[in-house]
Amino acid sequence: MFSDNYTVCEFVTMSSLIKPDLEDVEESRTDRRSVSDLNSPWKDAPSSWGHSLHSLSPYVGSFPPELAHYFIRRFTEVGDTVIDPFCGCGTVPLEAGIHNREAVGSDLFSYAYVLSKAKCNPLDHHDLTRFLNQKTEQVESINKSLDDLLSNTDLQVFYSDYTLEKLVKLRKVLVNDGSREANYVKALVSGILHGPSDMFLSLQTKDTYSGTADYVEDYAARNDLTLPERDINPRVIRKHNLAQDDYIPPWLSNRTSIIRADSRDLPFSSPSTNIKKRMADLVLTSPPYMAKLDYTWNNWLRLWWLGEDRKQEQSELVQTQDVNQYKQFMEKSLDQMYKVLKPDGVAVLIVGDVTKRLVDGPRTINTARIIEKIAEEKTDFVPYSMILDDYEIGSRSFVSFNQAKYDHSDEKTQEFAEIDRCLILKKGNPEMNADVEIDWSCEPYK
Repeated sequence: MFSDNYTVCEFVTMSSLIKPDLEDVEESRTDRRSVSDLNSPWKDAPSSWGHSLHSLSPYVGSFPPELAHYFIRRFTEVGDTVIDPFCGCGTVPLEAGIHNREAVGSDLFSYAYVLSKAKCNPLDHHDLTRFLNQKTEQVESINKSLDDLLSNTDLQVFYSDYTLEKLVKLRKVLVNDGSREANYVKALVSGILHGPSDMFLSLQTKDTYSGTADYVEDYAARNDLTLPERDINPRVIRKHNLAQDDYIPPWLSNRTSIIRADSRDLPFSSPSTNIKKRMADLVLTSPPYMAKLDYTWNNWLRLWWLGEDRKQEQSELVQTQDVNQYKQFMEKSLDQMYKVLKPDGVAVLIVGDVTKRLVDGPRTINTARIIEKIAEEKTDFVPYSMILDDYEIGSRSFVSFNQAKYDHSDEKTQEFAEIDRCLILKKGNPEMNADVEIDWSCEPYK
């Protein structure tokens, strides 16, 4: 859900009815540029650009790999360190690791942690098939019936009893397995749990984002869909092959590290941590857009598969529409980002405007300006510039997600303004490359 361009003080409105938040209208002193002003904007990349591992499993709200690639190329060299404290689906650490940077990704959300770790620590075909065969033997040794194993009857809306029994039993043998092999398989299965083709284990669903059981049941009835009997292992192998279609450099696992942590308390921000591990040349990340996405709801089926409690995760993640609470959260997060940067480092934060629906009409919140002011007033960061990127809102994944959740296209779409902003902050006096030349037509992973 990302792109970048920017006019720091401006609000991008979706209609003349949107009232600006006066607190955020104040003129910014930083340079403002549009993405179209860049020498090699990521928008010039073809739609197929990006390593095949990026598509291991869906993740609402992820920004495109070409955006990460642009800033990694602009602000780092081979061997430098990149840290993403809101790594989500692992786009930044994967892109940095593939291109020979040291990379650390961190996220508190369990699905984000599993997926990012799997992308950065993929198995080869031999190790995957060997592990699957071992687990298949364990699955076949489970004598309990589906009725004895099933704790959530909503799953029967998505899967035939044949498929569901295999899925529940595989979950039982994997759920407490913390090995690299198990993590990779958990991520692969997350990628085929539900979707619109026979690649997926469920009946045909509108998309790859978890709808409610009632919505899916109604959708199936309206489209005369039946529950298919599908085997797991062939689809896991197929997903694996698709994800590893591009060349994977042998150094990837050694250059990347994924941890599960709160952005306000990063374990590698302490001075006692190994200095190489904790000091970054670049922090590249996308904080949450206030409470516009509930990652736990969107992934409730994947959280079930991973053996996680959705309500517990929801209570741990910061998903607030209260501006003051959001400011407190971002102040602590920015403090941690500052600590993990080298004395002359750069931080790039990609955030979008959001629109709140108030009694007297909708109002756009310039999230990037809120964060910029916190950086100016509460930290030693120096705002350097902002790049602004407008986009076609209907094409964004989070809009599709809201359409699936609420079964309508206009009302919830109005909660998002059509703009993302890349806020660039500096610590000390880093060399600030004004731009970078990138040939998007080449295939860097082949």
